[in-house]
Amino acid sequence: MRINNDALVKLHYKLYCGTGTDDEDFVEETTEETPLEFIFGAGLMLPAFEAELVGKSDGDEFDFVLDPQNAYGPRRDDLNITLDKEVFFVDGAFDDEMVAEDEYLPMLTADGQQVLGRVVKVNENTVEMDFNHDLAGETLHFIGHITEVSQPTEEDYKRLLPHHHGCGCDHDHGGCDCKDHHHGNGCCGHHHN
Repeated sequence: MRINNDALVKLHYKLYCGTGTDDEDFVEETTEETPLEFIFGAGLMLPAFEAELVGKSDGDEFDFVLDPQNAYGPRRDDLNITLDKEVFFVDGAFDDEMVAEDEYLPMLTADGQQVLGRVVKVNENTVEMDFNHDLAGETLHFIGHITEVSQPTEEDYKRLLPHHHGCGCDHDHGGCDCKDHHHGNGCCGHHHN
């Protein structure tokens, strides 16, 4: 079976930041025990990541580069925000255990979307947050191979797409509704919630 929409894909990869030169920085890799597993075309992976895998099958190798525009976009100054400390009060007190430099905090936008922000600095009355993805502005270099392409079972849908209704139809049942916000937890091309 070849990779196409609604295929269950398992793959291993190594991810580097850079452009295929010797000065690339290693970011992460999967292990034999924990391959990247996803349902192709479900909207949970970066579109450019998926485009590089179309038509591949078990055992096929890949080596491709995504520029920032096709990965997590450029770094945006408007995603660096200073918030009043009161935003982080729990039961009338500032939560200094959770709100510390370099901690990641899930927060809600004004329209109810969940986004992940990194605490940059805790000041006397404010907290400086960065809502850029960790790899915003970076060129991503993926090297790896496909380990399995198969038809997903209903259990696969439930496990990988918690919003799937199970009706067996061909339309979108959910996934990330975050528009241009991509969330942290690694760099495998996922739009993480």
